[in-house]
Amino acid sequence: MTPAIRRAALALGPILALAIGLGMEAPAHPRAPAMLGVAAWMALWWIAECMPIALTAALPLIAFPLAGIAPGKATAPHYVNSIIFLFIGGFLIAQALERTGLHKRLALALLSRLHASPLQLAAGFALATALLSMWISNTATTMLMVTIALPLIAHLGREHGEDAAAGMAASLLLVIAYSANIGGMGTPVGTAPNLVFLETMRVHAPQAAPSFLQWMSVGVPMVLAGLATLFLVLGRRIARLPWKPSDAASLNQAREQLGGIRREERIVAWVLALTALAWISRKGLHAGGVDIPGWAALLPHPGVDDGTVAMFGAFWLFLLRGQDGRPVLDGEAFLRLPWDIVLLLGGGFALAWGMQTSGASAWLGEHLDFLAGLPLPLMMLGVALVMTFLTEITSNTAITQVMLPILAAAAISGRMDLMLVLLPATLSASCAFMLPVATPPNAIVFGTHQVPMRAMLRAGIRLNLLMAFVVTGVVWLLRGLLPTG
Repeated sequence: MTPAIRRAALALGPILALAIGLGMEAPAHPRAPAMLGVAAWMALWWIAECMPIALTAALPLIAFPLAGIAPGKATAPHYVNSIIFLFIGGFLIAQALERTGLHKRLALALLSRLHASPLQLAAGFALATALLSMWISNTATTMLMVTIALPLIAHLGREHGEDAAAGMAASLLLVIAYSANIGGMGTPVGTAPNLVFLETMRVHAPQAAPSFLQWMSVGVPMVLAGLATLFLVLGRRIARLPWKPSDAASLNQAREQLGGIRREERIVAWVLALTALAWISRKGLHAGGVDIPGWAALLPHPGVDDGTVAMFGAFWLFLLRGQDGRPVLDGEAFLRLPWDIVLLLGGGFALAWGMQTSGASAWLGEHLDFLAGLPLPLMMLGVALVMTFLTEITSNTAITQVMLPILAAAAISGRMDLMLVLLPATLSASCAFMLPVATPPNAIVFGTHQVPMRAMLRAGIRLNLLMAFVVTGVVWLLRGLLPTG
């Protein structure tokens, strides 16, 4: 966004809120006009990024009491809930992966075995990036993989000439960025929009909110299908690049430089593995005639959820000590948390709650009931396409915060399966491949100055369109593994 657009949006936000709040009539839902005005204000500021996203997220704390939507003491608790602590706990574990260097060891262990050809090497980068991105931030994953790829690209330039290296650089760096975006769909903690989805489901249909295992039963096939689509778009170009086995010497050298695995790396590996196992097995398996209870059912008191598990796993990283006698994580880890994203999530949760409690969701549902006439697969595809291209111009977390309550209202009004409307929208928010500003991974690889804008646009628009169909198809085919609601 240009400075002029940001200045215009800054002034237009409150004006739009007043115009909607004072000019709209909804006798059956008297608080709905004010709520829709606040929602429009927040959406505009989030899209234009004319104010820090965390400050925009705090608007409900000011606007709700003043507009008579809800008192401040009723609004504030929605900024801190179990989903927030799932995010914080997951991020602390991810920090431990980065701080100890375990993420680099895992990536190089895979890459050192997959380098017989350019296509195999690109597949190795894609798998390593997607796997890491399922557990740590897409941004951190991309930074790591780019630092591994750049020395390799420089070597290719010396061995095969600058033209060959330029082709490899653009293709390999795009594979890294796109795989990071795709990998975030694999687990609930892979990217922030997934957490927005879980909270939206908890508010509107708590009985249908998927468990960690249920999410992964769709998320992992989604990642595999996404990577296959990525290579459908880029694979032919990569396969034509020149290559010889010695070109991968830098990968083996980097792995050897890591030395033996250290105590702190082992600790983090065990904590991540056990935390992931606890997430997956908490609710057990109940599908296809199989009924295996989860470990939470064996506890004397109910109430343990994924946020509890995340914080319990993170807790051990502050207690257990590495080879140097210091804890794996210390108090500085809390200073490094992305508090702006925490507030963004909280503000979106408050916005979603305000939409429901004010009657704005019901009002929207009444006016979107025409969507009920559409076949559900067509509705899912339309939602996927809209979300894919919306997230090209604004934060995927912010756009899911705005759109999911609206889509939930439409689904409830049209008596559609909430899961099959909201899940494609959420997954599609991770499918922004066309512009450098769309996601941090895109921006990082573009910032290397080795990915031409034309190359990103050409590959990105094809992936955007194809992934909308892939997301719709995977969710539709695997819908039997998900709860209905």
